Amino acid sequence: MPADLSVCVISFWGRHLPKLVKVLADATAGQIHVVGIRSPEVAFEKIERRKNVKMFLLVKKVHRNIFGRIINYFLVQLKILCIILTLYKANDVFIFFVGGELFFFPILILKIMRKKVILMPAGITPKVYSLKNGPFYNFTSLMMRINLHLADKIIIYSHALIKDMDIERYQHKIVISHEHFIDFTKFKIYKKVNDRLNVIGYVGRLSEEKGILNLVRAIPLVLRQNCPVSFIICGEGELMSNIIEFIKNEHLEEHVLLTGSIPHEDVPRYLNKMKLLVLPSYTEGLPNIVLEAMACGTPVLATLVGAIPDVIKDSKTGFLLKSNDPKHIAERIIELLNKPNLLEKVSLNAYNYVKENFNYEKTLEIWRKIIKKF
Repeated sequence: MPADLSVCVISFWGRHLPKLVKVLADATAGQIHVVGIRSPEVAFEKIERRKNVKMFLLVKKVHRNIFGRIINYFLVQLKILCIILTLYKANDVFIFFVGGELFFFPILILKIMRKKVILMPAGITPKVYSLKNGPFYNFTSLMMRINLHLADKIIIYSHALIKDMDIERYQHKIVISHEHFIDFTKFKIYKKVNDRLNVIGYVGRLSEEKGILNLVRAIPLVLRQNCPVSFIICGEGELMSNIIEFIKNEHLEEHVLLTGSIPHEDVPRYLNKMKLLVLPSYTEGLPNIVLEAMACGTPVLATLVGAIPDVIKDSKTGFLLKSNDPKHIAERIIELLNKPNLLEKVSLNAYNYVKENFNYEKTLEIWRKIIKKF
């Protein structure tokens, strides 16, 4: 395949999208078209201005009722189809990225047009709906299965996700890769981990699949051990009111800081305050925050889900939870705070690992090889 391959990316907006676009724009001399879908009230990172990148922005309305959400799902696909019909001749490959893996109609039309379709799910969307007891679990599962069958290639973050996603039958078209890279001019160690106060942190969405309520329920269990510790929870989401209520009922106001959403440029400052970042998720792909914490020398304590075990080796580059049960989370936090030498060792190991494996040049080289196979 020529080095001037043209690619169209269809995706919901998030921190992953600008990184994928940057890598693709540098990996090929061809045109990169981006069909980005976002909600009007959600902040988003801008995509770097490039000569070979052209944007098409769709604003998705937010509906609380099921009927409105169903209608919106089909309307968004119709809008995407209209854009694709103007672009299909100019693009060799269409990548359906975060959330895009559920867009059945655009994928079907592209296959009828004999265009190459790549699915790149950043996580397991049906499982997220299942954890939220959402009404769309069966529907998203069906859409995912059909689209996996239609796709020419499936790009996922880890071999472990093959089993989690139940896609063993598609081994012949699975590619293991990622778009992650760290800006080490921003994400770096400002303060050694053992020079920091006993601050336990969380950065991410306050939603069911992230297991944040399990971490919050672990807080009083930690404090009952007379452990001098405080907690910082950064993020917004549908569980914010539940968290506030729990903190109030347990009289934890003096021990827990809820920051709400924080600008991405402030994340390194918060990470450098933490002695431990806890991510007790039920499901994940490869979370940016794990890599960013490692770059800041902040040890990560996370569940063994998604691609996390690929980068977190227990007691070497981080720490793994056997479960996200609040009692177990509390026990691990107390155990690790009492092992400053281990924290220091893991902090340095994590920094060195992410510096070697998630620098921009390494990620770019991976995508240059992938593009040659397209």
